[in-house]
Amino acid sequence: MIQRYVQFCHLLIIILSYIDRIISNILFNHLILWHNYLGMKPSFEQVNKQPDGSQLRQLILDLPEFEPYWHFHPEFELTYIISGSGKRIIGDSVEPFVAGDLVLLGPDLPHTWNSAPGQKGQYKAVVFQFGRSIVPGPGNGFPEFQNIARLLDFSVRGLHFYGNDMVTVSKKITRLCRLTGLEKTTAFWLLLNELATKGKFVSLASEGYVPSLNKHNADRINKVFGYVSDHFGDMIKLSDVASLVHMTETSFSRFFKQITGEPFTEYLNNARISHACVLLAGRSERSISEIALESGFRSSTHFNRMFLQKKGCTPSYFRQQHDG
Repeated sequence: MIQRYVQFCHLLIIILSYIDRIISNILFNHLILWHNYLGMKPSFEQVNKQPDGSQLRQLILDLPEFEPYWHFHPEFELTYIISGSGKRIIGDSVEPFVAGDLVLLGPDLPHTWNSAPGQKGQYKAVVFQFGRSIVPGPGNGFPEFQNIARLLDFSVRGLHFYGNDMVTVSKKITRLCRLTGLEKTTAFWLLLNELATKGKFVSLASEGYVPSLNKHNADRINKVFGYVSDHFGDMIKLSDVASLVHMTETSFSRFFKQITGEPFTEYLNNARISHACVLLAGRSERSISEIALESGFRSSTHFNRMFLQKKGCTPSYFRQQHDG
């Protein structure tokens, strides 16, 4: 009897030791992730407008892996994982993700999806990015949208949806990807409303999580982003943008680089080149010089040089490669 008891205790110690190693490895991996990402300033991501001017931006990602990209943007984001697995980091939340993962992120919340180490294959996801203005507020005479408005308020810390309803939701997301125009926007409203009224969800980032971008700075930087988005085709002076947020040029330049990690002129040029790429790839009848002018470049020579620097090819070659 005593011998059996000793054997049982020995086996229990082995099992507990094994569990302890597993927990330690999990905690160690989380600490590594926190060190690599939470201690690192997130990059700002410029969310470009759709070619048709729609406020709902859709991305379909089909990649061999999800590379680490710790970033933020002022838009909301709904991400659905079609295939692939790895670690999802939202604010100070570190959790695994698998196919079927659905997350709604609020503005300026740092995030990244990372593939499982050493596992390359098919990583596929659908991403919807949109501003608050896409949803008419209940305060503007649209009480039908109050559930959606409340859901967006909750998403400030990120929301992970779960439950049996996700099968139905995934089918609606697949259908949504094929729609266009008003039909697409309406279907997206209905999807958000279903998530708000029937979906089960949990918050991701902790209540005490504070992004490195405080509300005051977020308001100022988002005002700059909005101004550039609306006026990148015009002559934009540093003094004009600095005065927009009531700062001197020197203070603004320092502030902007601290938030985004790049000088303002670099950000402005990237926004202009991104718009030019949309026009070049969209079968536009406009000449390259006309596209350069519309994108904010007053000199075709400067545009060609900047495009080559950013994209590694000339505008003409880029257009040829995207001429379907």
